[in-house]
Amino acid sequence: MSRLIETICLLDGQFKNLGYHEQRMASSLEQLYKAKEKINLSEYLNSFDYPKIGLHKCRILYDHHSKVVEFLPYILKPITSLKVVVDDTILYDHKYADRSRINQLMGNKGQCDDIIIVKKGWVTDASYANIVFKRDGGWYTPQRCLLKGTMREGLLQSGTIIEQEIRASDIVNFQKFKLINAMLGFDGQECDISGIY
Repeated sequence: MSRLIETICLLDGQFKNLGYHEQRMASSLEQLYKAKEKINLSEYLNSFDYPKIGLHKCRILYDHHSKVVEFLPYILKPITSLKVVVDDTILYDHKYADRSRINQLMGNKGQCDDIIIVKKGWVTDASYANIVFKRDGGWYTPQRCLLKGTMREGLLQSGTIIEQEIRASDIVNFQKFKLINAMLGFDGQECDISGIY
């Protein structure tokens, strides 16, 4: 079985949304390994010498036996165009380190910056982020996402975004889109729906 990975935003020495990351890690360990482990990421991560200035990605590679932590500088890449790709069998319900199937699908993006994965007609996610669509001032995220991202969960709980079943044919009914994940947050660039091909 592939090891798991957790990506945490580290901004100017502050780890973001640790509660959501703890929940996902504990849930994955229990579901995949039957391991009931209480995870205190604040205590664990503060035992490391980590960067105190700038934006960094804290990457935890783990399973039920071990954790490997690294801190990497993070540079935001603008995403303005997405290619719709279809995969009716893809599964990515845990944040696995093995992303070979997703990387294969990325080979179909052509000149676009990223992809939207459509499964059995339903919009799921981009290659490394959840997606939200804007219509009449409200933001909506696909109910049938592949992976329940930590940023997505926080935005749903706060009422900032709404979960909705979205078919590929529904995309044209929205005005804007943007990608969200632990590193991107919700303040990223809004892109016109015409950037989806």
